[in-house]
Amino acid sequence: NYLIIVGSVLLYTCVYLYVYSADSFSKETFICNFRVWVFSLGYTICFAVILSKTWRIYYIFNNPTAKKKTITDWILVVVIMIVVIIDLSILFLGTAIPESRLTAVGIFDAEHEITITSDGIKHENHIYVCTR
Repeated sequence: NYLIIVGSVLLYTCVYLYVYSADSFSKETFICNFRVWVFSLGYTICFAVILSKTWRIYYIFNNPTAKKKTITDWILVVVIMIVVIIDLSILFLGTAIPESRLTAVGIFDAEHEITITSDGIKHENHIYVCTR
């Protein structure tokens, strides 16, 4: 149950990362890739916990003999960790290969192109978009 909470917190954190707008190219590139990690890990943890609990119920009740079968919580944690390690390895490979890494691209804001501050400094507004 606590692992579902951890996965849910990661997924809720991901929402805030999608709303956050960075002020520089390097920060936005980092956030683009970090969003993918947080969302994927949160979803994988939640899904793996539900999958392992369902597997335990199936294993116990799909018993043609009258023999008692039990699966401890530690076995479920091991199953969850195996799924998370697989997901982490896929995420690591996706981030390590330059062609699959996300980068931020600055697009000029057509609605608010140039802003002049009270000091007389011109500021060009732009929006960062994540792309491959």
